[in-house]
Amino acid sequence: MSNDEPGPKKSFVDHAKGLAALPGEKLAELRAYGSEKLQETMAAFLGALPALRRAGYHLREFEIELGITPKVIAHFVPVAAAEADIAAGGEALKGNTIGSSMLSVLRRAGDMHRVIRAPGFECAHIEIDVGVIPAVRLRYRAEDESDQAALPER
Repeated sequence: MSNDEPGPKKSFVDHAKGLAALPGEKLAELRAYGSEKLQETMAAFLGALPALRRAGYHLREFEIELGITPKVIAHFVPVAAAEADIAAGGEALKGNTIGSSMLSVLRRAGDMHRVIRAPGFECAHIEIDVGVIPAVRLRYRAEDESDQAALPER
């Protein structure tokens, strides 16, 4: 095989083994980088909360997932907000890339949640993974306990 030809692609396990084989100083460097990124993410996340609240998204709780790429997992409950308040929230987040991204994802998830029909269930909250690759989840829960009895068991 010549130097111009790419070698076989590494699997996730190969990458994990490579990370495990890193010398102690490299692992410490990765941890420091992860800690620094987490602090930056937390500062932007906490700074965005007042504008997100104004735009109609109230934080219920958040989690911090620690790993090579740490992330914040935020749980929001949507409440009715006037278009002017949503616009003002967006304007307040102009300098906060993470906050602006969160508002955009929350709005798209909110639009989606209005078209999903699940009789007997209501949207309990919207989760956002704030990290390198953002993700959003809509979490539904039974409207009351008596509805639970009618559902098949898994």
